[in-house]
Amino acid sequence: MAMPNQKKNTQFAVLGLGRFGYSIVKTLGEHDVHVLACDNDPARLHDVIPYATQVIQVDLADENAVKSLGLGNFDVVVINLGNDFEASLIDTMLAKEAGVKEIVVKGRGRRQRQILESVGATRVVQPEIEMGGKIARQLVGSNIADVLEESEHYTIAEVHPKPEWIGKSIRQADIRRTSGLMVLGLRRGGKLTIPAPPDRVIEAADLLITLSEHEA
Repeated sequence: MAMPNQKKNTQFAVLGLGRFGYSIVKTLGEHDVHVLACDNDPARLHDVIPYATQVIQVDLADENAVKSLGLGNFDVVVINLGNDFEASLIDTMLAKEAGVKEIVVKGRGRRQRQILESVGATRVVQPEIEMGGKIARQLVGSNIADVLEESEHYTIAEVHPKPEWIGKSIRQADIRRTSGLMVLGLRRGGKLTIPAPPDRVIEAADLLITLSEHEA
């Protein structure tokens, strides 16, 4: 059964399979759309085989190699090349030149966003703020599901409330001070509320969407 508003014939290419790229591929694969996954690391490619339609080992910093992928055949290209901003920039330009309509690029900071958008990125995302799974579901027009992105510095997860939180508002539970978790949202009865109202009383059946910072 197709997801709401999902275009079954949409073609996706994901360049770079770090945590963000892996989350994108996994979520797209769960929605049964065509996904090409590319990386130079065989282990990363192996991890996405259950979710991708096709996997290709390629040096994504090699302009000719990227051109050989035929990006013009894809409706959406997601570029996730870690700290290699130059390669991200080149691949964004190549996707634009190939006529890709939607180019989603992982970037860091306002300046990178401006540069990437100037050469063709239609959306620049920061995984510390946005979840790969969430972005993928937006791309296929689906509702948020249970796959959440873990970035290099932060983890976003769904957690069940501790017994001592139940019956208290989010503000009263003081979860950030007592557990080191920032509450971003709340899922109740299949309905997701983001941001979570501080005065919302926590119930036992709730799921809290939380952000935590990794220890250095």
